[in-house]
Amino acid sequence: MFDISREQFLKIKKRLKKTWLNFFGKFGKLLESQILTIPLILDGENVLLSASTASGKTEAIVAPVVESIFSENLKGLSVIYISPTRALVNDLETRLKDKLEELNISLSIKTGDRPQFNPKKPSQFLITTPESLDSLICRHPYTFKNLRVVILDEIHLIDRTYRGDQLRILLLRLQELTNNKFNVHILSATIADPNELGKRYTKDFKIVRLQHKRQINYTLIANLDEIVNFIKKEVLKKILIFCNSRKKVEELSISWRNLNLPMEVLTHHGSLSKQYRERTEKFFKRYQYIACIATTSLEIGIDIGNIDAVVLADIPWSVSTLLQRIGRGNRRELVNRVFALYEGKGYKKNIFEEMFNLAIKGELEVKKYFPDLSVIVQQVFSCLFAHREGLQEQYFSKLFQDFCTTKELQDILEHLRDLNFIEFRREKWYATEKLMDIGEKGLIHTNIPDETSLPVIDVVTNSKIGNVLFPIDNIFILGGRIWKIVKILPKKILVRQEKLKAYSPEFEIKMKIGRYFFYLPEYIREMIKRNLSNS
Repeated sequence: MFDISREQFLKIKKRLKKTWLNFFGKFGKLLESQILTIPLILDGENVLLSASTASGKTEAIVAPVVESIFSENLKGLSVIYISPTRALVNDLETRLKDKLEELNISLSIKTGDRPQFNPKKPSQFLITTPESLDSLICRHPYTFKNLRVVILDEIHLIDRTYRGDQLRILLLRLQELTNNKFNVHILSATIADPNELGKRYTKDFKIVRLQHKRQINYTLIANLDEIVNFIKKEVLKKILIFCNSRKKVEELSISWRNLNLPMEVLTHHGSLSKQYRERTEKFFKRYQYIACIATTSLEIGIDIGNIDAVVLADIPWSVSTLLQRIGRGNRRELVNRVFALYEGKGYKKNIFEEMFNLAIKGELEVKKYFPDLSVIVQQVFSCLFAHREGLQEQYFSKLFQDFCTTKELQDILEHLRDLNFIEFRREKWYATEKLMDIGEKGLIHTNIPDETSLPVIDVVTNSKIGNVLFPIDNIFILGGRIWKIVKILPKKILVRQEKLKAYSPEFEIKMKIGRYFFYLPEYIREMIKRNLSNS
């Protein structure tokens, strides 16, 4: 238990004159993350807060940030809160909206789904994604003149990816727009080297790292039948099952139903429609006697209530991933009840044992970082679309100095010129008409690869279930239900629910490389492939 004197507690409380009641009043106390973080932020420091799920990270950052808005009487857009997914943006809005409204702090969100933010009359607090921030920087740069704080949420989810690299460049562009007068605060799950991560996004920051030995009550099981006795004996009502693939989720949903347990079975993954996923999240949070089988889509901090146990149906990608998954369970009791399915394979059992031992000790793997140079293509497009007056090559040299060599940048620019996206004249680089047309359609702000799968529509309800690649079988599983194809149209698949044996369809594979990877010179593409295979 973290100790704090009453004098220290009262001192922090006194400094949160406006925000104490809204953020902490009903608890009457502070968590360790909040005790260590709040004074640093109020003192004007940049902070990287690395802690496990349910440690109070959001409040530890937001409360003192909002307090500073009052103390400085800031107007216009003061705070940008960047989250890696739209689902997290929506969840944060739900958590913060009432608190901020009571304090007369205006809040809006901007995502591809919900472009609420009005740049002509900006809110004081904006929650958005990296891609939507890119769009704002390009189209409404004047909006950021009063910016004071940028908060990077759940950064571990996109760090070391093309999305994390895009965010790094966007922060540099914000510095240019604001004369570098904003603070950066970073929230992350427990990570191996917070100093290395933090340096990628800001300078001169303080680290608050909560690293406790984990209380993990785990059981290794050879097959699903073994879990039934544990569920009955321990009266487990709400269970979250993680798989590494969407295909495994769908197949396991049928196997779980065959256990004849008195619980509803839900599924959650990226190929299911937004409405379907949101309904799953709502049901899972609200009801007891329920199991949800998911991919990484539920690793992140969407509020789905307290969970009795987590089942790992596949070996997680890393110890960090294992901690992220099991951290979703038993948030109130601070003990993680976990079952790991090794399916009778001895090597999987040994790997699970080793990973749990490392997780309990708090030992995380350190990976070598390689920037994804496809972000250079995306950001060249974004910058030139924003600066129609053209940009000197020196501008790009400074912007990408930590990403690539001078030769690599020059080769990329010349390659993009050969592809007729940019042109060089009067000592400046300009966007061509071809690039401007793409920009006007809003297609240059994201480096996420396009989906090539087809939407699946239930002909009875006329609702979208999800997306699959062109199906091989006439009957398949999606959303944990069995569907029979009624008709395949050029842009969608019409289906009807059936009670037959079925196979899981093929889903879009999440690419590790950005969508602009194929716009790079060949030798750079080969270098990125080698880096990916070594990471």
